[in-house]
Amino acid sequence: MAKSSKPYARLLRVSTTRIDGGSLFGATPKENWEKFVSPDRQNRIAIGNFSMLIDHADGWILVNAGPGDKAPLSLDVAPMRSRSSLIRELKEIGLMAKDIATVIYTHMHDEHVGGGTHMTSSGRVLPTFPNARYIVHKDALEQAMHPSERSRHLYRPDDHEPLLENDQMEIVSGTTEVCEGVWVEPAVGPTPGHQIVICQNGQSTYAFLGSLVPTSMHLWAGVNCATDWNPEATARTKNEMKRQANVENWSVAPVGSDTWVAASELEGLAAFSIGQTQIPSKKKQRAKEATTSDSLLVRRSSSSPISVR
Repeated sequence: MAKSSKPYARLLRVSTTRIDGGSLFGATPKENWEKFVSPDRQNRIAIGNFSMLIDHADGWILVNAGPGDKAPLSLDVAPMRSRSSLIRELKEIGLMAKDIATVIYTHMHDEHVGGGTHMTSSGRVLPTFPNARYIVHKDALEQAMHPSERSRHLYRPDDHEPLLENDQMEIVSGTTEVCEGVWVEPAVGPTPGHQIVICQNGQSTYAFLGSLVPTSMHLWAGVNCATDWNPEATARTKNEMKRQANVENWSVAPVGSDTWVAASELEGLAAFSIGQTQIPSKKKQRAKEATTSDSLLVRRSSSSPISVR
């Protein structure tokens, strides 16, 4: 597949994870979020896990690598998640692991970066993408290397140690242009060093928000995950994202899907998620799909970073 002269972004759904409803919706009462999505008998919600693939003139760029297959599904770090389909998704596009030039991590939780390394038949763990540089924020790496007791179960040493040993990890801090037209910006709250990835394609700009907005109900500033490192910062970051989206007329991918919609529909999706309004059938379907997302994509013009410092 030939690369275009400008970046092009697409979503790849690489796995599905069942997360405890209390963990996903934090302090939001169950009687509220259960109206939005029904948990299973063990109070778990199915959440889609997405990566973003950018077709760039300087080489293919992958944003987040999914959970991979190193961690047994029985471990706490892999709560009821499906096996990763990332490599299969890439093969269907005509790509091999060696074709990826850059991997960008929004943060270092294992369910989003575990696929960046793989275990050989001899038990050795190596980088999955041998020709790629791996971009990570310094605070995210520091947290992964020295996690707190509260967050220890979210990280695995073999997600980052092989990358450091092979000198493939590039550490950034603050807004950084990774390639021409592609940059990372801080978006703090979900984790230390959490960042979003923005890429421009002609007149369009796309941004991958990582774990900032897990479902459309999380578009509300007061709805945050129990695992958020700084819930107040998450709320402020989300408010700034929505403000800029409306002022600058961004395009936003419907949560849980790979199609793009106008930013003007964000508030409608958020309101629908708590039963405040009726929306047309197509938008209602998008709202329904929002229950199975792990990311939100937005179009962004060149203005101030989405960050809380």
